[in-house]
Amino acid sequence: MTTGHPALVAHLERLIQERGRLPFSTYMAEVLYHPEHGYYAREHQTNPIGAGGDFYTSADVDPAFGHLLAGLFEEMAAGINDFRLVEIGAGKGLLARHVLERHPFPYTIVERSPAMRRSQTEMLRGFEVDWSETLPSGIRGCVFSNEFFDALPVRRFVRRAGRIREIFVAEGFAQIEDDPELSVDLPLLADGGIVDISPDATDWIRRIAKAIEVGFHLAIDYGYLRDEMFARTGGTLMCYRQHRADADPYSSIGEKDITAHVNFSDIMDIGAEVGFRNVAYVKQMDFLIDLGILDLMAPLVEQGDAASVARIQALKNLLLPPMMGERFRVLLQSKGVVAGAIAGFRGRSGAAGNAAIGTVES
Repeated sequence: MTTGHPALVAHLERLIQERGRLPFSTYMAEVLYHPEHGYYAREHQTNPIGAGGDFYTSADVDPAFGHLLAGLFEEMAAGINDFRLVEIGAGKGLLARHVLERHPFPYTIVERSPAMRRSQTEMLRGFEVDWSETLPSGIRGCVFSNEFFDALPVRRFVRRAGRIREIFVAEGFAQIEDDPELSVDLPLLADGGIVDISPDATDWIRRIAKAIEVGFHLAIDYGYLRDEMFARTGGTLMCYRQHRADADPYSSIGEKDITAHVNFSDIMDIGAEVGFRNVAYVKQMDFLIDLGILDLMAPLVEQGDAASVARIQALKNLLLPPMMGERFRVLLQSKGVVAGAIAGFRGRSGAAGNAAIGTVES
């Protein structure tokens, strides 16, 4: 028996009956973003993000994450007149609050969900923030996100006896395989292997590059480069409810989050095509160390009281490989900015090269 939010389940059943089947991306989009019944659009008894929800982000772990990011943004702003921050997928607004506590940047949140916007408005009471349903144009500054791309709908593909098949959702929420609706070239996909592809992710990179006049794009998310992605032969789709993970998107429909790891190679490739310079790609652990998180931890170690020890453990959760330190990656892209060293990436090179910042190109 199918379980989940009754109105959303009924809506999906009607949709499948009308269309015969749904690409998994359409199913995932309806589950998460249906304007009335979707997981992110609906009013929840408790916010789905945070200790009392289904999952937590780096901002929920400790304010240091946002405070350190603010230092990075200050460096960016030093070389760009009329600098503005534009956050995509701001969740409940906690990261924005932590950033703005350190520096009152002109700040825009791109948010379509009225429910999430209400949560953000409450969280950011007393701070000057603008909201927009779409990316503004002519941005001079930084467009950034933390755990945005992982929540974009994915199409799922599998190789069977050398042929690429696409995964669809049929009546009774049965998973079926058929010829792909999209033309895809997946030479790295092993026979029997599944891969999750997000056309929306590459579309967003195109829109972000077009929206930025001068500045940066910073994406923080869990994901892989292409070789790592295809090495996970079972795909990367995961669901989260009450901080428990499972791989079944057809149970508790609309009552849990659905995510897939980000293919950062795709984002970098498309970025290079549309005018971005791929500046750096590093693990969150290395990123935060370069931003100075160890300097925050040192006095806590000396103090040694219960509150300090608890905070040290929280900061370790941001850093340690089994937690967020290695699973989360940080990608920096630039447009129209002359090179120079930047906090968070100094002396480091990744698949994208050496990080840089400086004055606007003439």
